[in-house]
Amino acid sequence: MIKNKKEAIDNNFAITRAAEEVRKLSFNDQICLGCGVCESTCPVEAITLNPIAIDARHRRSNDVYFSGHKKIAQNFHAEFDVQKISIDENKCVLCGMCSGLCPIDALVLTIDDVPISEIEAYPHYNSYSKIDDDKCIYCKRCETACPQDAITVMRKLPERQNLVSGEISVSDDDCVYCGICQELCPAEAIVVDNTTGQESIVIDKDKCVYCLVCKRACPVDAISAVCRACSYGEYDFKAEDEVTTGSAVIDDELCVYCGWCEGVCPTDAVETNKPFKGTLEIDQEACQTCGACVDTCPCDALAFPVSTAPGQRLDRITKHDQYCIRCKACAKVCPNGAITVTRTEIDHTPIKSVTWLDAFDAIKN
Repeated sequence: MIKNKKEAIDNNFAITRAAEEVRKLSFNDQICLGCGVCESTCPVEAITLNPIAIDARHRRSNDVYFSGHKKIAQNFHAEFDVQKISIDENKCVLCGMCSGLCPIDALVLTIDDVPISEIEAYPHYNSYSKIDDDKCIYCKRCETACPQDAITVMRKLPERQNLVSGEISVSDDDCVYCGICQELCPAEAIVVDNTTGQESIVIDKDKCVYCLVCKRACPVDAISAVCRACSYGEYDFKAEDEVTTGSAVIDDELCVYCGWCEGVCPTDAVETNKPFKGTLEIDQEACQTCGACVDTCPCDALAFPVSTAPGQRLDRITKHDQYCIRCKACAKVCPNGAITVTRTEIDHTPIKSVTWLDAFDAIKN
């Protein structure tokens, strides 16, 4: 009888069965959302979603209570197992149901080293995040907003001398080394030494932006300066030398398709498509503000409200609904049942298999 073999490294693991074909199911705990889709759809009930956040609310570390996956992993890892799911390798049949339904590929089944997402017979979600290089201005807004640090923006700024041009000089006969120009220079391009007998003034032309502030402020008119762009127009500046170039890359393994990057992009260079559409509702009366949902949400779609006026009545938890991916991780960890997430649409590739269609219907509610 062929048996499954399980190998574990930290909280990640892989289950392998070698027969006529080699099937391997790999689990990445670091990117797992704790949404429970795999547990609810496993046909042999081999998967268990561990009650991580519930445990956290009853543990104590350094006199501070913690809740949510990230904080538990940081503060309680040595004390007890914080692996988000467990799979019984003796029950698992390596069918790939969990892999095909996982919205962020935390579970990946390969058949002879080929992921089932690349095999036509298996369905996969049509979710994606992409950046149009022709529209991107490399402002790094997406990189800053991404809750999963999935975006890296590298940029090369234009050379300063290609943006400004001019002439500047100081009359040693007229200069009194008062230092006013140094104090006002926005580019910190001027250094004045007013030590008696050692007076000097130096202008760093690599820093100077020819703004003429020093010229206008000099009380003895000792500075002569001209900005060529202001005085003669921009005829000798080349547009191609003034452009910031670079690259913006999305790590597909870390991306959860929340859409923050698309929401903050000033040039509409980013496009995202979520795996699920639906609703997110919070019962403010039932909510006890424990923070488990805020800590667990992979999209930063839930947050504690911030008061903007004295005596203002606020909700206990606020939501950024447009960035929620309907993963239900928040509902899973809420101890009071205050959160309800409903999936009304699932965007996946066409599939004829009744088994798979039933599985997708099972997670739509």
